[in-house]
Amino acid sequence: MTTMDVVIVGEADIQQIGTVLEGLEYVDDDMISRMRLAYPHIRFTLCSEDDTGEREPYASYCGFDIHLVSSGAGACSLLTHNIEQCTGLVIALHEE
Repeated sequence: MTTMDVVIVGEADIQQIGTVLEGLEYVDDDMISRMRLAYPHIRFTLCSEDDTGEREPYASYCGFDIHLVSSGAGACSLLTHNIEQCTGLVIALHEE
């Protein structure tokens, strides 16, 4: 795959990732590293829900939200709700 190739994240991937993460006691950097190995075509970012502002998540689970990331023009990435443009996921942990 070249740097020009973009792999789109599918709905099935998102649902599977959400189910796996929801079944865990907690989600941390180590778990996100394991998810990167299991899903090498997906870019993962872990943050607090506070870091996403008031953006509506694509999916919400017990303990975290999933936001979709689209690779924008150049090196910029942005949050999106468009599944056809999704190249990565932000896992935003809920504050207790």
